[in-house]
Amino acid sequence: MSAGRRAYDLLRGYINREWDRIHGMERLDALQELDANASPRSTSSSPASTDVDSDPPVDLKAHARQILGVSPSAEFEEIRRAFERLSRRSDPSNFTEGTPEAAHAADILKKVNWAYRQLTDDVDAMEKRFKSLEIE
Repeated sequence: MSAGRRAYDLLRGYINREWDRIHGMERLDALQELDANASPRSTSSSPASTDVDSDPPVDLKAHARQILGVSPSAEFEEIRRAFERLSRRSDPSNFTEGTPEAAHAADILKKVNWAYRQLTDDVDAMEKRFKSLEIE
C-alpha cells in the first residue's frame, strides 16, 4: 500500500469518526429538546401564559467547547490549537472531490469554524492576532 493511499485512508477514517461524534451531539441535543418540550405544561386560564414559551436557554459556548473538544477552563491557546488541528484534518481538499467523505469534511469544517467564532468573540482582534503568532 502506498504512503499516499494510507494517508488518505487514515484521514477518511478520522473524518468519519469526527462526523459521527458531531452528528451524535446534534442528535442528543435534539432528543433533549424534544424531551423538554414533551413535558406537560401547566394549564392556566390566562392567555398570557400560553403565548410565552418557557424553553430552557441554550448554552452556545458549552456546545462550541464540546465540538472543539476543549475544557470549560480552556485558554485561547488551547482553543486555537484545537481549532487548527480540526480544521487541518477536516479540510475537504484532502479528499477526492464529490465523495461523501469530502461532504462530511465540509460539514465538520463549518461546525469547527462556528465553534471557534463562538469561543473567541470576546477576545480582542489584536490579542487574537498576536497570540496566534508562532515565534521559534
